[in-house]
Amino acid sequence: MAATFNAGPFRAAAAALVMLAAPFAAAEPAQPPLATHTVDGYRTGRDPNDCVACHAPANVKPGVRAMTDSHFVHRDGERLDKIVATRVYCTQCHKAAPDAKPLPDNAGGRP
Repeated sequence: MAATFNAGPFRAAAAALVMLAAPFAAAEPAQPPLATHTVDGYRTGRDPNDCVACHAPANVKPGVRAMTDSHFVHRDGERLDKIVATRVYCTQCHKAAPDAKPLPDNAGGRP
């Protein structure tokens, strides 16, 4: 007599995984946003970091996108008061848009 395969438990497990992942899928975009300005020559790292001058939540002005909370959450889920050390290398994930132009000198950001 041939054995039959019951897919029921596998479907239930897959459905549970989808439900668990759903809140995280909506929390962050699939791709980091592109910079609307050029980033050539920008210093990124712990200090100095030219990007935080405009994009750190405390420095954001109207029309500027703030860094998301994911930049402040450690891999164990702990939220830090400063940017997580692995998230300070901005151009590792964020690239300039193909039509990006340099910021004007009076943009108040990068020195």
